[in-house]
Amino acid sequence: MNCPLISLKAGAVIFTVLWTAWMMWWSGAYSTANLVILAVCGAAVGYVWYRAMRWQFERMGMLPHKDDRSAQ
Repeated sequence: MNCPLISLKAGAVIFTVLWTAWMMWWSGAYSTANLVILAVCGAAVGYVWYRAMRWQFERMGMLPHKDDRSAQ
């Protein structure tokens, strides 16, 4: 695993935490069910964000394509 992927994963984790905290603050309800639902949704949003950014960075040439990595 190279440094750009580590940075991208760290960015996805930070994005997930910030998005989940923002949604909890915005909803104003701090029940257990709401916290669990928002945590699960936050994880899904963070994963989708990571995949979208990875696809975009590969498309822009900032990361090697999947086919290029398998040839190494």
